[in-house]
Amino acid sequence: MMKRTAICLSLVLCCVLTGCGNTSGVDSLIAAQEETLVQITDPAPTQAPVPEVALVDAANGEYDVDLTILESTMVYAQCYDMVYNPDNYAGKKIRARGPFAYYQDEATGKEYFAVLISDATACCSQGIEFVLAGDAVYPDDYPETGTEITISGTFNSYEENGSPYVQLLDTVIESQ
Repeated sequence: MMKRTAICLSLVLCCVLTGCGNTSGVDSLIAAQEETLVQITDPAPTQAPVPEVALVDAANGEYDVDLTILESTMVYAQCYDMVYNPDNYAGKKIRARGPFAYYQDEATGKEYFAVLISDATACCSQGIEFVLAGDAVYPDDYPETGTEITISGTFNSYEENGSPYVQLLDTVIESQ
Protein backbone atom coordinates (compact mmCIF):
# COMPACT_ATOMS: atom_id res chain seq x y z
CA MET A 1 0.00 0.00 0.00
CA MET A 2 2.85 2.33 0.85
CA LYS A 3 4.47 1.62 -2.50
CA ARG A 4 1.21 2.42 -4.31
CA THR A 5 0.88 5.75 -2.50
CA ALA A 6 4.48 6.65 -3.35
CA ILE A 7 3.90 5.91 -7.06
CA CYS A 8 0.71 8.03 -7.15
CA LEU A 9 2.46 10.86 -5.36
CA SER A 10 5.36 10.67 -7.83
CA LEU A 11 3.00 10.83 -10.81
CA VAL A 12 1.16 13.84 -9.39
CA LEU A 13 4.47 15.58 -8.70
CA CYS A 14 5.66 14.90 -12.29
CA CYS A 15 2.43 16.33 -13.70
CA VAL A 16 2.76 19.44 -11.58
CA LEU A 17 6.40 19.99 -12.56
CA THR A 18 5.84 19.45 -16.30
CA GLY A 19 2.84 21.79 -16.30
CA CYS A 20 4.99 24.72 -15.26
CA GLY A 21 7.07 24.80 -18.43
CA ASN A 22 7.18 27.44 -21.15
CA THR A 23 3.62 28.72 -21.75
CA SER A 24 4.47 31.50 -24.23
CA GLY A 25 2.81 29.59 -27.11
CA VAL A 26 -0.42 29.23 -25.17
CA ASP A 27 -0.25 32.84 -23.99
CA SER A 28 0.09 34.17 -27.57
CA LEU A 29 -2.82 31.97 -28.75
CA ILE A 30 -5.05 33.31 -25.96
CA ALA A 31 -4.05 36.90 -26.77
CA ALA A 32 -4.87 36.38 -30.47
CA GLN A 33 -8.29 34.92 -29.61
CA GLU A 34 -9.05 37.80 -27.24
CA GLU A 35 -8.14 40.33 -29.98
CA THR A 36 -10.45 38.56 -32.44
CA LEU A 37 -13.24 38.58 -29.86
CA VAL A 38 -12.82 42.32 -29.28
CA GLN A 39 -13.02 42.96 -33.04
CA ILE A 40 -16.22 40.92 -33.35
CA THR A 41 -18.04 42.39 -30.34
CA ASP A 42 -17.05 46.05 -30.76
CA PRO A 43 -19.16 47.81 -33.44
CA ALA A 44 -17.22 49.35 -36.26
CA PRO A 45 -17.06 53.13 -35.95
CA THR A 46 -18.13 53.55 -39.60
CA GLN A 47 -21.51 51.82 -39.16
CA ALA A 48 -24.53 54.05 -39.73
CA PRO A 49 -26.71 54.56 -36.64
CA VAL A 50 -29.88 52.47 -36.51
CA PRO A 51 -32.99 54.66 -36.79
CA GLU A 52 -35.24 54.81 -33.74
CA VAL A 53 -38.21 53.53 -35.77
CA ALA A 54 -38.04 51.78 -39.11
CA LEU A 55 -41.24 53.03 -40.73
CA VAL A 56 -42.30 51.22 -43.86
CA ASP A 57 -43.24 53.51 -46.74
CA ALA A 58 -45.82 52.26 -49.20
CA ALA A 59 -44.96 52.52 -52.89
CA ASN A 60 -47.49 55.32 -53.37
CA GLY A 61 -46.41 57.19 -50.22
CA GLU A 62 -50.00 57.37 -48.94
CA TYR A 63 -49.18 55.51 -45.69
CA ASP A 64 -46.47 55.98 -43.09
CA VAL A 65 -46.65 52.27 -42.22
CA ASP A 66 -48.17 49.79 -44.67
CA LEU A 67 -48.38 46.43 -42.92
CA THR A 68 -50.00 44.85 -45.98
CA ILE A 69 -46.71 44.77 -47.92
CA LEU A 70 -44.64 43.02 -45.23
CA GLU A 71 -43.94 39.29 -44.83
CA SER A 72 -45.77 37.64 -41.92
CA THR A 73 -42.76 37.65 -39.56
CA MET A 74 -42.01 41.31 -40.23
CA VAL A 75 -45.63 42.46 -39.98
CA TYR A 76 -45.96 40.83 -36.56
CA ALA A 77 -42.67 42.39 -35.43
CA GLN A 78 -43.79 45.81 -36.70
CA CYS A 79 -47.13 45.47 -34.84
CA TYR A 80 -45.29 44.47 -31.69
CA ASP A 81 -43.13 47.59 -31.98
CA MET A 82 -46.21 49.76 -32.52
CA VAL A 83 -47.85 48.38 -29.37
CA TYR A 84 -44.75 48.71 -27.17
CA ASN A 85 -43.45 52.01 -28.59
CA PRO A 86 -46.69 53.89 -29.38
CA ASP A 87 -45.16 57.38 -29.09
CA ASN A 88 -43.05 56.65 -32.20
CA TYR A 89 -46.22 56.17 -34.28
CA ALA A 90 -48.56 58.86 -32.91
CA GLY A 91 -50.51 60.48 -35.75
CA LYS A 92 -49.02 58.19 -38.44
CA LYS A 93 -51.20 56.82 -41.23
CA ILE A 94 -51.32 53.02 -40.86
CA ARG A 95 -52.64 50.34 -43.22
CA ALA A 96 -53.28 46.73 -42.11
CA ARG A 97 -54.90 43.52 -43.29
CA GLY A 98 -56.24 40.57 -41.31
CA PRO A 99 -59.39 38.94 -39.96
CA PHE A 100 -61.99 41.21 -38.41
CA ALA A 101 -62.61 40.70 -34.67
CA TYR A 102 -65.33 42.04 -32.39
CA TYR A 103 -65.56 42.14 -28.61
CA GLN A 104 -68.11 43.67 -26.25
CA ASP A 105 -67.17 44.23 -22.60
CA GLU A 106 -70.03 42.72 -20.62
CA ALA A 107 -69.40 44.98 -17.62
CA THR A 108 -69.42 48.30 -19.49
CA GLY A 109 -71.20 47.42 -22.74
CA LYS A 110 -68.36 49.10 -24.68
CA GLU A 111 -67.65 47.60 -28.11
CA TYR A 112 -64.17 47.01 -29.52
CA PHE A 113 -63.32 46.33 -33.18
CA ALA A 114 -59.95 45.05 -34.36
CA VAL A 115 -57.97 43.56 -37.21
CA LEU A 116 -55.84 40.59 -36.11
CA ILE A 117 -52.22 40.32 -37.25
CA SER A 118 -50.67 36.83 -36.97
CA ASP A 119 -47.03 35.81 -36.88
CA ALA A 120 -45.43 33.49 -39.47
CA THR A 121 -46.63 30.29 -37.79
CA ALA A 122 -50.06 31.74 -36.95
CA CYS A 123 -49.63 30.69 -33.33
CA CYS A 124 -49.60 34.25 -31.99
CA SER A 125 -51.60 37.26 -33.03
CA GLN A 126 -51.70 40.93 -32.16
CA GLY A 127 -54.94 42.85 -32.52
CA ILE A 128 -55.01 46.44 -33.67
CA GLU A 129 -58.16 48.12 -32.46
CA PHE A 130 -59.86 50.54 -34.83
CA VAL A 131 -62.65 53.11 -34.76
CA LEU A 132 -64.47 53.64 -38.06
CA ALA A 133 -64.84 57.15 -39.40
CA GLY A 134 -68.35 58.58 -39.05
CA ASP A 135 -71.19 57.14 -37.01
CA ALA A 136 -70.82 53.43 -37.76
CA VAL A 137 -73.21 50.99 -36.05
CA TYR A 138 -72.43 47.35 -35.31
CA PRO A 139 -73.32 44.98 -36.98
CA ASP A 140 -74.80 47.00 -39.88
CA ASP A 141 -71.62 48.85 -40.91
CA TYR A 142 -69.11 46.08 -40.14
CA PRO A 143 -68.15 42.81 -41.83
CA GLU A 144 -68.81 39.40 -40.30
CA THR A 145 -66.34 38.31 -37.62
CA GLY A 146 -63.41 36.46 -39.20
CA THR A 147 -63.74 38.21 -42.57
CA GLU A 148 -60.38 39.22 -44.06
CA ILE A 149 -60.33 43.04 -44.26
CA THR A 150 -57.90 45.80 -45.23
CA ILE A 151 -58.15 48.98 -43.17
CA SER A 152 -56.34 52.31 -42.91
CA GLY A 153 -56.46 54.91 -40.18
CA THR A 154 -54.50 57.27 -37.96
CA PHE A 155 -52.48 55.73 -35.14
CA ASN A 156 -53.45 56.71 -31.60
CA SER A 157 -52.71 55.42 -28.10
CA TYR A 158 -54.84 55.80 -25.00
CA GLU A 159 -55.16 54.56 -21.44
CA GLU A 160 -58.18 52.75 -20.07
CA ASN A 161 -58.50 51.41 -16.52
CA GLY A 162 -54.79 52.07 -15.98
CA SER A 163 -53.64 50.07 -19.01
CA PRO A 164 -52.21 51.44 -22.28
CA TYR A 165 -53.88 50.58 -25.61
CA VAL A 166 -53.38 51.45 -29.28
CA GLN A 167 -55.97 52.04 -31.97
CA LEU A 168 -56.52 53.46 -35.42
CA LEU A 169 -58.88 56.44 -35.56
CA ASP A 170 -60.95 57.65 -38.53
CA THR A 171 -60.52 54.18 -40.00
CA VAL A 172 -61.78 53.22 -43.43
CA ILE A 173 -62.40 49.61 -44.44
CA GLU A 174 -60.79 49.50 -47.88
CA SER A 175 -61.75 45.95 -48.80
CA GLN A 176 -63.48 42.87 -47.46
